[in-house]
Parts: sequence; C-alpha cells; structure tokens
Amino acid sequence: MSINSPEIDEIDRKIIGILQANAQMTNAQLGESIGLSASAVNERIRKLKDKNVIKQIVALIDAKSVHKELCAFIYVLVDRPEHSVEFLKNTVANADILECHHMTGEDSYLLKVRVANTLALEVFITHFLKAQKGVTKTLTQIVLSSAKDGTTIVD
Repeated sequence: MSINSPEIDEIDRKIIGILQANAQMTNAQLGESIGLSASAVNERIRKLKDKNVIKQIVALIDAKSVHKELCAFIYVLVDRPEHSVEFLKNTVANADILECHHMTGEDSYLLKVRVANTLALEVFITHFLKAQKGVTKTLTQIVLSSAKDGTTIVD
C-alpha cells in the first residue's frame, strides 16, 4: 500500500509525517497536534502498521558515536541468479550492511556499508564480500561527506 493510496487519508498522512520527524511523540501529543484523541491516534497507527505502511519505528544513531565513521557504497556483481539466494541471506545477516538494492545495469547489487575505518572496510571486502559464492566483481566508492542523509519519505 502506498502513502498516496485512497485508503490513507489526510489525517494518516499527518500522523506519518509527524512520526517521521519525531517518533518519540506520545499518542496524546500527536493527537493534540492534529485534533484527535490519543486512542484514535493509537488506532490509526495500529492500522497503518497492519497495512505495512509503517514498517518499523526506529532510532537514528550518529554513526561516529558508535565508531562506524566510514560509509561506502559497493557495487557487486553476482555471476548467476542461483548464487543470489545465499548472497542475499548472508547480506541481510551482516550488521555492517545498512542497505542492499537489486539493480539494473552492469552490476547485480548496490550495498550501503558502515564500518569503523579503511582497515575495517578492507576486511569486510576481502573476508566477507569476496568470499561469497558467485561474487565476481566489486566496485567500492567511499563517502567523503553527506550533504543530505535522510530517511523521511514525503507525500
């Protein structure tokens, strides 16, 4: 279900927007800001979760504070589709991989990785990534800085 679905009304969109900006807001505070009771907000949030519109409510952590200062994007070529199943299973299980996207074009996947430093990146690429069955090529780009690094999806 999309945020633009007719089943999601303007009040739901307001709730989604507020939660993306501040998920710590109580249902009472949220309700007060949009003119609903806390129980009505709670019910709407429950329905949005049931419909998988709200997938998860999480805390955004400063990477430097947990010693994961280096961010890299790694393009990965997996030689055959049958190798992708195990590759994806191992990718999902690896805590250093924040995102994994199946891509069109020359490469199979794009990974967003966070590690402590270049040595940790070398270990990740050599001992994890290139050790995966079917991985025939990688191309790594290291992030120097990020002008925008967000998670908010707007209507």
